[in-house]
Amino acid sequence: MTSAEATITIDRIAYGGAGIGRLPDGRVCFVHETLPGERVLVRVVKSKKNLAEADLIKVLEASPRRQIPKCVVFGKCGGCAYQHADYNLQLEIKTSQVSELLKRIGGISEIEVRSILPSPEQWGYRNRISVHFALGETGFFHRKSHELVDVAECPIAHPEVNELLSKLRESPPRDSGRLTLQKPTSIRGFTQVNPGAAALLINTVTEFAGSSERLIDAYCGAGFFTKNLLSHFRVVLGIEWSEGAIRSARETATEKETYIAGSVEAHLSQALLSGNPAQTTLLVDPPSEGLSPDAMRMILENPSARVVYVSCDPATFARDAKKLSTHYALECVQPVDMFPQTAEIELAALFLRLPTDG
Repeated sequence: MTSAEATITIDRIAYGGAGIGRLPDGRVCFVHETLPGERVLVRVVKSKKNLAEADLIKVLEASPRRQIPKCVVFGKCGGCAYQHADYNLQLEIKTSQVSELLKRIGGISEIEVRSILPSPEQWGYRNRISVHFALGETGFFHRKSHELVDVAECPIAHPEVNELLSKLRESPPRDSGRLTLQKPTSIRGFTQVNPGAAALLINTVTEFAGSSERLIDAYCGAGFFTKNLLSHFRVVLGIEWSEGAIRSARETATEKETYIAGSVEAHLSQALLSGNPAQTTLLVDPPSEGLSPDAMRMILENPSARVVYVSCDPATFARDAKKLSTHYALECVQPVDMFPQTAEIELAALFLRLPTDG
């Protein structure tokens, strides 16, 4: 049925940004640039037994919440997924996606998923972007391929970042490659892309972490969370594989701070064993792949009183939440819209050790 055209109605939006509807033969069909309730004409481009992917040809009946995208390459560039949706709808979609992923992947339904916290800025918030360049063109990869989409200005990038992009385009590199354009800052090490939303995330993590004897901050980076939580703990320990980030964290470290350079898998078990678990809070902020099997094993073998889990991928978070549920109760999940207009979702979650454990 590849290349066949069909008219479908969009029921909901999947994580990643594609609308979900059903073809006349009953198969599930995924279509980007659509919104719930819309009736659309599509062309099937990938066909499998039980599902299909299609390109949008025309919106026959538009959602009243559809808006005109600000970017001229929206739909081609792989960066944004929701510029065609009003911002409140974007927030509703992302909140529901977190709940759905927890149910489908984690098997967790009886849990409070708070409404996602909106970003203070919906446009011009990114303090850095990574652009690709080749054959005199500069931009981002196409949503479907590594074809380069030429971009003159990115509406979600900070004006100073767009100035850097403009200068790069005036004198493009002769070779091919990738370059990060970043708003000038005095902060060393990793910084959050959206400072306004990052402040909301810090507030949430502070609430979930509470106050106790010890904080272990796995994947601590340069101390983004650790240094904001210092006043709530007697001692804090950060673990980070990047030696540069650890050096940055140590530069402003107080006597109560200790930072270890190395992998979480190499150091977490000893860190958990070195103090009273009833007085320990573990903070994890793993990469998008989530917790490794070894890291998960260490957490379950030496459970602390509480775990605060920060995630940039709700799908892998849902997988890990299911594993953690053998020793912990998932108390609360708070999504934060760190990346408006895109399909990305940041969240923080609180796990409390089950009273019957141990």
